[in-house]
Amino acid sequence: MLEYLGKTVDVEIDRPLGSVHPKHENLHYPINYGFIPNTIAGDGEEIDAYILGEYKPLKKFRGIVIAVIKRKDDNEDKLVVAKSLDSYNIQQIKVLTEFQERFFESDIISYNVCKSTIRPTAKGIIRKNNKILVIEEKEDNYYRLLGGGIEFKETSTQALLREFKEEIGADIKEYKYLGMMENIFSFKEMDIHEICFLYDVILPDDYYNNDGFEVLGDIIPATTKWVNIEEFKSRKKELLPEKVLQYL
Repeated sequence: MLEYLGKTVDVEIDRPLGSVHPKHENLHYPINYGFIPNTIAGDGEEIDAYILGEYKPLKKFRGIVIAVIKRKDDNEDKLVVAKSLDSYNIQQIKVLTEFQERFFESDIISYNVCKSTIRPTAKGIIRKNNKILVIEEKEDNYYRLLGGGIEFKETSTQALLREFKEEIGADIKEYKYLGMMENIFSFKEMDIHEICFLYDVILPDDYYNNDGFEVLGDIIPATTKWVNIEEFKSRKKELLPEKVLQYL
C-alpha cells in the first residue's frame, strides 16, 4: 500500500460528510469517505479512502494520497487523500479519522514520515530471452520491477512471494537471490531511501505465453509488459531504480 503515497486518485464518495453509517446508526461521518473504483483491498472489496480538507458533502473527489492507515487487527487498510501532500501531519490525520479508527489498532504512515524513513523492499527479475517483465507506470513514464515493501516480521523472500501473488496472482516456482541495492533518489518532491533485496524469479509457464497482465489492486490501472533489455540499457525507456541495470 505504501506505493500509493503521492499518487493522484479518483474517489467515489459513498458516505459523504454528515451521513450515517449504513449498519451503525450512532456513527456519523464528520468527513467525506469513499472508495477507489476498480481496486481490491485485503477484504476483497474496493480500497477505502478518507477525504481531508473538504467541508461539504461530495460525490467525487480527485486528490493525492498523503497517508496509509495500516490496521493491525483488520485486513483492510485505508488511504488518506487530500489536495496537497503536506496538508496534514500524522497527529492531525489521527484526530480527523478517530471517529472510525478508534475501533481498531492502527499505524499511520504518512508522506512526511516516508521522507525520513529507510524502506526495505523485495523485487524480482523475470526473464524471457532478451526481455524482462516489468510494470509500466504510464502516469510518470517509467517502468519498475514487480515486488514491493517488506512488512514488519516478514523476511525478504516471504515478501517477494506475497507481492507477486498480490500483484499478478502468481505463485513463484523458483527464486534466486542476486544481491542487495541501496537506492537514494527523489520522486515527486519526496526523497526516498530504499534497501532492495533483488531476486531472479521463475514463474509458472503460462505467464511466459502472454504479452502482459493487469496489476491487481493498483489504484491507478497498471499492466505488466515484456520489454527488451537493450531499451533500458540504451535509455530509450527508463527503468527505476537505475541500479537494476547492473543485474541485467
